[in-house]
Amino acid sequence: MHNLTTSDVKNQNKSNILKFIYTNRTTTQQMICEQLNLSRPTVIRILKELEEEGSILKDGFFESTGGRKATALTFSSSSHIAIGVEILKHSYEIVALNLYGEILKSETHNLTFKNKKSYFLSLSTSITSFINTLNLPNTKVLGIGIALQGLISSDGHEIVYGKILDCTGLTIEQFTKHLPYPCMFVHDAESAALSELWISPQLQNAIFINIRHDISGAIVVNRTFLPGRELKSGVFEHMQIVPDGKPCYCGQHGCFNAYCSTNALLSSGESLESFFQGLRRKESDKQERWHSYLHYLSLAINNLHMFTDFDIILGGTLSRYLSEEDLDLISDLVFHISAFPTNRRFIKLSRNPDFPISRGAALPYIQGHLLSMTKS
Repeated sequence: MHNLTTSDVKNQNKSNILKFIYTNRTTTQQMICEQLNLSRPTVIRILKELEEEGSILKDGFFESTGGRKATALTFSSSSHIAIGVEILKHSYEIVALNLYGEILKSETHNLTFKNKKSYFLSLSTSITSFINTLNLPNTKVLGIGIALQGLISSDGHEIVYGKILDCTGLTIEQFTKHLPYPCMFVHDAESAALSELWISPQLQNAIFINIRHDISGAIVVNRTFLPGRELKSGVFEHMQIVPDGKPCYCGQHGCFNAYCSTNALLSSGESLESFFQGLRRKESDKQERWHSYLHYLSLAINNLHMFTDFDIILGGTLSRYLSEEDLDLISDLVFHISAFPTNRRFIKLSRNPDFPISRGAALPYIQGHLLSMTKS
């Protein structure tokens, strides 16, 4: 058995105290002593170190129940930030997160994507301006996660397949040459799933379906993404659900994406909001389209559930309009076509807040920093 040195014990105590303050958000010296079973001199010494490092702050006092008021100690959640960016065909989003993964600021800008130097310079300039408004030194910016729909190299440095934005071969150097921060690409569905995992600490295994203008997805096993070889969690949006069916942007026919993206649901020029308004008014054409759409969605969900009986989480722009009645209908459709039907409700809606993808793109930097802070 490894014998702990005095230095090991000190580092372990420091890590435990910081984790305790982070988890509780606000606490006192006395609470730390009692909960962690540490002596007062040890706690005082470590708190002094953490305060000098900028990891914790003194933030007022707790109400006294008699005697001297206890100083409130809080985790310095804005001592460092991470930036998340989502690139879409005609716009982009930028968010700044604190160390609790909370959004400090967000912006959305219209700009048509072009795989050209001028676009990358324009976006990088916008990111720089956004960061400058936060009034933090560069050393406090942990990094920038850039999410888009495409297959990403394992190191996050290259788009190995980017048909939707026509950006195959794009490298992260197009951004790092303009931005003095660590940068990496993140798959859009994995970004959304990261955001889901962050706000759902009890979630262990799931299949995440991100339904927007096109579909993307991720498979989560033990709170990490199923690695695979080249395709990571796979690209199940391109599994064939209708042989020789509708054409898909990938060049094949009958893909899940071709039948269940929002592009497949909506008429030309129609918005999700107007479609669902008509659907809730029971307009016959909307109801007909909706039931046809759900038929194919239930086929895909059943296929995925037969592969592994994890919960299916529906995210993306479509999920914002789905009701419990819609989930009941989808569950019923899947129940009746499944070889192994179950009464367990395994189809769920995403709990993601606003900006789930750009937020998720920034989270790896937050996670990495917290891990380094609490490493004993």
